[in-house]
Amino acid sequence: MACFSAPLLFCVTRSKPQLIVPSTATPHEHKPLSDIDDQRSIRVHVPILMFYRNSVERRGEDPAMAIKEGLAKALVFYYPLAGRIFEGENGKLIVNCNGKGVLFVEAKANVKLEQLGHKSIQPPCPYLKQLLNTLPGSNGIIDCPLLLIQVTRFSCGGFALGIRLNHTMMDGQGLIQFVNAVSELAQGASVPSTLPIWERDLLVARPTPTITCEHNEFNDFDPSKTTRWLDFEKVLLTRKFINVQKLASDPCVFFSKHILHSLLVKRSFTFGSRELQAIKDQCPSSTTFEALSACLWKCRTIALRPDPNSKMLLTIAVNIRERLQDPKLPIGYYGNAIVSAATVTTAKLLCSNPISYAAKLIREAKNKVNDDYVKSVTDLMVTRGRPMGTILRNFLITDISRFGFDEVDFGWGKPVCGGSYGVVYGVGFLLPHKGMEDTKGKLVALALPPIIMGKFQNELKKMTRAQK
Repeated sequence: MACFSAPLLFCVTRSKPQLIVPSTATPHEHKPLSDIDDQRSIRVHVPILMFYRNSVERRGEDPAMAIKEGLAKALVFYYPLAGRIFEGENGKLIVNCNGKGVLFVEAKANVKLEQLGHKSIQPPCPYLKQLLNTLPGSNGIIDCPLLLIQVTRFSCGGFALGIRLNHTMMDGQGLIQFVNAVSELAQGASVPSTLPIWERDLLVARPTPTITCEHNEFNDFDPSKTTRWLDFEKVLLTRKFINVQKLASDPCVFFSKHILHSLLVKRSFTFGSRELQAIKDQCPSSTTFEALSACLWKCRTIALRPDPNSKMLLTIAVNIRERLQDPKLPIGYYGNAIVSAATVTTAKLLCSNPISYAAKLIREAKNKVNDDYVKSVTDLMVTRGRPMGTILRNFLITDISRFGFDEVDFGWGKPVCGGSYGVVYGVGFLLPHKGMEDTKGKLVALALPPIIMGKFQNELKKMTRAQK
């Protein structure tokens, strides 16, 4: 039992974890992942939460039992998810489809869903660890369960569905396809409405790998070439929080792993129709994603106060399901079908220009993602040992607001809210946000040092103020 009291006494009692296996026999075989799947940047576990209110029509029924039964049936169609990953030659990830199953935990909370408050069930959720408990020995990429699912019932009859996903197996859209299959099969369907397609060989390097495009997101920009540290880095140095020699030898790795995550505050920001329109008015030719991303990038950079000559990156995750023409990805493909594309400029140009400047750079980066670009990325992964993306002075934005995390219905109605709940430095997930009278908003949660977070908020207020 884990008990916490911020802001209320919230206790969760968990049952013993179970391994849910496919409900009928499935093939035992080895399936290599694609060269997009096994890049090092996504060899991570991603936490997902969805919150559901009580349903009068389903009173007395157990959502955990319904989801568990639907899960076992869905794993027949998605049987690789019940397997385990091992690493083959040259770091290639391969799924051993052995049917060992996915982890499932039933839990009960001592409070009503409403008691948590709407703000607390949005990212960054203070109750994430209670609603999605990490089991010892289960959170590796190699030879570990590929999914962990926890269903937590609240005293009011509502529940939270927590999912921890091994990102190498599928992206957000692939996960929603799988969760929808669980929902459909839990409610009596015999087959999912969208049949899963594996075909990871569609996204592998060419026989003679050739990097034909520029990929700034995998280039390391040397911070020693600029004349001034970021302000918060200087504060850390003067307070002797870190070993200067170790920082100088590998600043990207050191800051990302040892310093930033322990000195950050996490906050979410919501953008209703009014705020989004105020931002779009500043760059009328841009999409909402381009305008909002440009706004966040500029405000964040102003708050960080880097050297004016520093190179600043914005990396976006581009869904290639409809972009790729040769080869076309079939409907039902649930692997990672996203590639990163980065734009780069100096801090001075980014901060001194209107956000239409940044929006144009983002649009150009996005439009470069074509067949040749995707082939170049897959070839880069093989020829350069599947490198990590650049961390320092990079801001990654990915839009998952249209995937349907707030639409999945297991028979208890649609979620109050849902999406990815991982909030880390340098990354922003755009999620759907439904206000009292506004159902088309966006939410983004960020992690920044406290003083910088305050500066960011001030800049954001200026930027979202309606133009007169």
